[in-house]
Amino acid sequence: MVGGRGPLLALASLLVVGLLVVFGLRATGEDLGDVWADVALPMAVLAGCFGLFWLMVMTSVGARIRNRRRRPVARCQLVLSQADEATFEEVAAACEQLVQTVRESLTTRFVRGQPWLALESWFVPPASAGETGTAALMLLCDPWARDNALAALRRAYPDLSLRPDPAGEAGEPLEFVQPSFVPGHVLRVRKTRSWVLPIGTVGRQGESSNARSTMAGIIRSQQQAGRLSCVRWCVMPAADQLDSRAGEKLEGFVGRIHNAARAGDAQHALQSAGGAMSFLELQAAVEQRDARRRPSEEPRSSSLPLVGGVCRRVAARRARARPESFSEMQNCCRQLLSPALSHRGANHLTERLMVFRQGLYRRRWVRGEPPLVPDPSGATLVSPRELALLMELPSLGSEHALPLQRNTVPNLPLPTEVPRAVLAQPHLPGDGDEATATDGQNDQEEEVVDAELVFDEEAIS
Repeated sequence: MVGGRGPLLALASLLVVGLLVVFGLRATGEDLGDVWADVALPMAVLAGCFGLFWLMVMTSVGARIRNRRRRPVARCQLVLSQADEATFEEVAAACEQLVQTVRESLTTRFVRGQPWLALESWFVPPASAGETGTAALMLLCDPWARDNALAALRRAYPDLSLRPDPAGEAGEPLEFVQPSFVPGHVLRVRKTRSWVLPIGTVGRQGESSNARSTMAGIIRSQQQAGRLSCVRWCVMPAADQLDSRAGEKLEGFVGRIHNAARAGDAQHALQSAGGAMSFLELQAAVEQRDARRRPSEEPRSSSLPLVGGVCRRVAARRARARPESFSEMQNCCRQLLSPALSHRGANHLTERLMVFRQGLYRRRWVRGEPPLVPDPSGATLVSPRELALLMELPSLGSEHALPLQRNTVPNLPLPTEVPRAVLAQPHLPGDGDEATATDGQNDQEEEVVDAELVFDEEAIS
């Protein structure tokens, strides 16, 4: 990955070199007309190739933008199981398979663009006092990639399923329409240091297995906020060439860092480096509350008439209806993502500056689209182990009070007594009546159950 100023520095360097060449020719007394006559044809060919290259790039960008807008997106609800508990290594393997499932080849990405998928955590506040609200996990992706994505997640959570459609065919998931959610503020995060340094204690994550997941902490924060909110983990696979560059750059960091603590974190990350790299857009959004009086701002009465009158006037001024400010919504989104921002180590997540791009990401929130061009510095590039640290699904053993829908019926295999198939022998034209009678008798005496031959006891006796 390169920095955001890399292309500008390259163009500035070419301009400086060109000016130095012109000044050098002027200083030596060379005739620029003769020099231009010698280099006119090569420069024309170079300019034509350069223009053709940018024409192809602009054509590809236009086609990708068109396909991006026309790409179908379906939102389905994930239903967790009662006993889905996975180790960190199993979750990391499932995340790597998930990235490899969605990743497209280089030519396909150049023409049609790279598909993406997202996990969403929605929280709906309670309608009346005494309730806990409702939380739901959603899978947002292209319909053709839904089954493959679910199969990848089932590598760590075998009983994970999608909410079925009661009015559709058997096994068809229920697709949710876009909710009437208008984000008032969108908060995005990025890595603070270089993209090769892991987030938190990814290298040492295997040493502890009873820690609560980051997703469970975020759902708990949504529940404590008590307002309509959504947190999204948007995953877009990166190019294949970046999978091996992480280990190579980590080796350089291990030899160059003089801080023993950071060098130890890099060593642990180097031992677990590799895998399918992806761009992760971790975002939180809340709606702007209406300009209504809050319960904490209601005027309070007092037993003293004079003091009570003053108190009532001050409370009335404080209880004026006003819309929720930008900083209040920003603080609320920061509280929702506090479990992810609290991971410390060789690297950690920090808030992005989102003052002038709020309108853009509010419009993108409907379809869950990632940025058209990922961050060139690699600030959102994560490994499968970092993805597992941030996207581990909440298990029932670590979080009992989360308002999540879980499947209470486990997936049990059918008993062996249930007949699975019947041994059928078709009648051939050349067979006689005796062969037909024998075949019918065999059909009554034999049946195949789970690839085992079972005989009827009455027929045997």
